[in-house]
Amino acid sequence: MIPYISMKNNLSRSFFRYVFEFTVAGFVGWIYEVVTVWVMFHRFDNRGMLHLPIIPIYSLGAFMLLAILRKKRNPLIIFTAATVITTAFELGASYLLEFIFHKQFWTYKTWYFSILDRSSLISSAIFGIMAVGYFWLLHPLSKKISNKLPEAVCFGTGMFLSAGILTDTVISFAENLSK
Repeated sequence: MIPYISMKNNLSRSFFRYVFEFTVAGFVGWIYEVVTVWVMFHRFDNRGMLHLPIIPIYSLGAFMLLAILRKKRNPLIIFTAATVITTAFELGASYLLEFIFHKQFWTYKTWYFSILDRSSLISSAIFGIMAVGYFWLLHPLSKKISNKLPEAVCFGTGMFLSAGILTDTVISFAENLSK
């Protein structure tokens, strides 16, 4: 019985960590997008396709990097690998989203060092910096928070956040598919 409780405890805390990191990474991506548009065009643009201030491609990219670079500790290796990986990921995601929704969600047509107008070496370097922040700040922070919070709070918060994001994703996908 004790190993089961320990396993359940670890599952609730792991669940919380992944949902927390998904939410924060998506929110940081949203902030980056909004600030970039504000700096470049001097206007507010609620970026992303969700109603919530979360852009899931940043969250998925962070998890992909975590899976690939989990054992890496050197910030230069993380930055370099993340820059290359996120460039390929962004290119692939742009084509996939365009295929699914029949519209282009972003363009780098006016950016220096544009790659097929779907990525840019500048944005890729920024994603590399964000990846270092994820590995050195967000991922360790989520572990500290999940260890300090009661198990029930971890589980409840994880359920609340994931339900909200999932609901918004379903609604937003339905809206974009009907356009």
